[in-house]
Amino acid sequence: MQESEQFLVDQARFQGSLTELAHALRTQTLAPADVDLYLLVRAYLDYFGRHAAADLELATEALPRVAQVIELKTRLLLPKPPREDHGDEVDDVSAALEAVALLEELEEAILFLRRRREERRIVVPAVARPPDYPRRERPLRVTPRDLARLAGRYRVGGYFELALERLTLAGVARRVLSALRRAGRAPLFDLLDARDWPTRTVGLAALLELLREGRVTAEQAEPYGPIVVAGATRGVPTGGADDDPAPAEPEDDWAGPARSEAPARVGAGG
Repeated sequence: MQESEQFLVDQARFQGSLTELAHALRTQTLAPADVDLYLLVRAYLDYFGRHAAADLELATEALPRVAQVIELKTRLLLPKPPREDHGDEVDDVSAALEAVALLEELEEAILFLRRRREERRIVVPAVARPPDYPRRERPLRVTPRDLARLAGRYRVGGYFELALERLTLAGVARRVLSALRRAGRAPLFDLLDARDWPTRTVGLAALLELLREGRVTAEQAEPYGPIVVAGATRGVPTGGADDDPAPAEPEDDWAGPARSEAPARVGAGG
């Protein structure tokens, strides 16, 4: 306990701790009449009121010493003084008895508070669990026919229509022929800029149709290698500077007879 928190006696004839006050009374350094018990008890009650809420142990630590000082002064006053001081002796004894009674009441209150604090310390808050009673099932009065009729009342009020570009053989073939007019000779997938497998698959099918009609030529140096496509000499011009381009056949003419003279050296790769 720090010095600033101790209970100190501050009276006209004495300033110090309770231990020093008791020692002064025993050694007769301080006369019992110089100690005002009423002021001593009131000072301790004020001290208790300031510290009881924060630290009950600290507030009650000085209680035995206060009681010891009161008992010591009362015992020292027991030898009766001369007759003329009888009234003062009775007053001092009465004040001492009143102080002892106050301290007894205070001690009972302290014991009560300490007991309540111990009781609260061991109390553990508990959460009551809800009873697990089985719930009664509600009767199902709706039939499947009622559900179907209820669902039939709802219609989709609005939706978005997305125009998706679909790949066709004719469209991809036109793209191949148009790219050949610009490049003259290039790999198939470079002509189509095919980055996904659907475009590659349809592009290969369109190439086979163009080969069947003799409108293009294709070469593949190795299996699974790139397919190099070039325009047929009588169909699509090869892009030479001195060559007179022959008139190309209509791009969407897919009903003509099959031509067997077109070389077809296509492997299983792209």
